[in-house]
Amino acid sequence: MSLTIEGKTIGPEEKCFLIAEVSANHDRDLEHALQLVDIAADAGWDSLKLQTYDADTLTIRSNHPSMAVDPVWGKENLYELYESAGMPMEFHAPLFAKARERGLLPFTSIYDPRDLDFIESLDCPIYKIASFEMTFDDLLVAVAGTRKPIILSTGMANLAEITHAVEMLDKHNSGELILLHCCSSYPAPFENINLNAMQTMRERFGKMVGFSDHTIGALGPLTAAAMGAVAVEKHYTSDPTRKGPDHRFSATPDVMKEIAEGMKGIHALKGSAEKGTTEAEQVSKSVGRRSAFALHDLPVGHVITDADFRFVRPAAGIPPNDAGAVRGRSLKTAVKAGHPITYEDIA
Repeated sequence: MSLTIEGKTIGPEEKCFLIAEVSANHDRDLEHALQLVDIAADAGWDSLKLQTYDADTLTIRSNHPSMAVDPVWGKENLYELYESAGMPMEFHAPLFAKARERGLLPFTSIYDPRDLDFIESLDCPIYKIASFEMTFDDLLVAVAGTRKPIILSTGMANLAEITHAVEMLDKHNSGELILLHCCSSYPAPFENINLNAMQTMRERFGKMVGFSDHTIGALGPLTAAAMGAVAVEKHYTSDPTRKGPDHRFSATPDVMKEIAEGMKGIHALKGSAEKGTTEAEQVSKSVGRRSAFALHDLPVGHVITDADFRFVRPAAGIPPNDAGAVRGRSLKTAVKAGHPITYEDIA
């Protein structure tokens, strides 16, 4: 099970695929957004992800109390927050082009079916559906209709909700689906991450599973990769002290590099599922394993007793897990004291 898009392969046998999430950290400044592309590429990530929405995509102007947001987001209500955080539509094309130029796979999150034609015009190769939108059936149906691969985040969701979304996409013949486990808290505390849920999702849905990370630092993504995540998505910034709703919980360039280098090591460490003696272990095996050595000179025809030998290091003779090949057997060749007793010495 794997998926190849524009020469990049995502799958359980591959290095964990790294998705650099720009989110609102473009700060509505194209030059700054283009610099973020370079940060992701220089850090060794695989993909650049944008978010395609404006305030009217997500909500409406309203003074209803339910529209109020926590002051930590820097705005008083949802409309103001999304109005300030949404990326101008004209940024998409240059960011897609710069990403491809730097070897990154560009794609975006879609939040409203009305934006589908615009995103299709960008030659977007894969669609992301955010955790907050996974219950928006009209969106699921529209994206399924593109027949392109879909990455679906599952933050806040229970298994019944995920099942419904997966069934909707399957019913409408969507492209390949990758599920991302996620904790939709910003930042997300370690004790709520529950990375073991990735295995539950793999077994339940038979899909590739990754991790959308909102923790601080590199430990969450690296642990997820070690536990089998095929992809990791993470918000990142040039500077976490910049003004804006997402900078405060986003990865710095140094953390991005730490994650990318760590993923290479994890992929190397995971290696093959085959269990056997590796090339690197050959010397240790020959030196450190025990074998039969003669305690004194043993002549031809001698019947070996426990007083004649010991199992000691190195592994130059008959091993201790085949002691029956030594005890009570007669010799067809003489063995000197301090020499190994080999199978060739036994009559």
